[in-house]
Amino acid sequence: MLDFLQTDPVAFTIPIGDGFPIYWYGILITIGIAIGATWAGREIEKRNGDADTFYNGLLIVVVSGYLFARLWYVLQDVMAGGGAQYDSLVEILNIRAGGANILGGFVGAALVGAWYIRRKRLNFWMYADVAGPALLIAQALGRWGNFINQELYGPPTELPWGILIDPANRLPQYADLTQFPADTRFHPTFLYESIWLLVGFIVLLYLNHRLRERWKYGTLFGLFLIWWGGGRTWIELFRPDQPAIGNTPVTISMVFAFLIAVAGMVILLQRYGKLPETSAASRRRRRRMRKPRPRRGDERTS
Repeated sequence: MLDFLQTDPVAFTIPIGDGFPIYWYGILITIGIAIGATWAGREIEKRNGDADTFYNGLLIVVVSGYLFARLWYVLQDVMAGGGAQYDSLVEILNIRAGGANILGGFVGAALVGAWYIRRKRLNFWMYADVAGPALLIAQALGRWGNFINQELYGPPTELPWGILIDPANRLPQYADLTQFPADTRFHPTFLYESIWLLVGFIVLLYLNHRLRERWKYGTLFGLFLIWWGGGRTWIELFRPDQPAIGNTPVTISMVFAFLIAVAGMVILLQRYGKLPETSAASRRRRRRMRKPRPRRGDERTS
């Protein structure tokens, strides 16, 4: 079904030295980030925030996200017994060599983003709300780069939308052409995740448009975590390339994704006061009650 879309992973080559290839994956993820960032900047302005401050922090967050994505991928690879290839710091950090884990990248980007927001004394939840949907659309487009690279595919299938994978790009368990001939088709895992992410982006934008004025800040972010983490938990069932826990079908990324979805549920419960109050939170609430209320407040920021 998707055979006609197969193309060279290299979009073009810059004539520098022996040639500097520019890959479709990088182009697609960049376009996705640009679309997500444009929407996020406009949404920040609708919430009376500073879009310029958001854009200034975006570069730091994106770079740190890619760095953490690479480090998490390398860590998982080492845990799976593939650490021999990382014999230097350059090899560990070489993103262009291939291999990055978006879940690890998200955690790294979130930590750096939280630091940046705290440093600028901004409302964390307001900026987190716009970051979630932006990530969905960026990753939805970036997954098509995985298709071009012939990676992120699932086990063999006879379904009509199965994709062909060149024997040179197959995982070791599918490299035997006597058992898996050249015309064997595989689950297009990238497509499953891309559709899930795109639908999530559309759903969250619709809900945000309808309910922005009624929701507390942090609601959109919590829903994003549930959608993203829950979907990735399911997608992991079609990821034979991921390190598993023992001899079980449960992968490390599956557990990580599930915890992200749980974190989203906890955030929603916390934002709407459905969790038992801790002693520290109780002290902070009493201190706020003793302070005079601002003249122009917004209860959604509480």
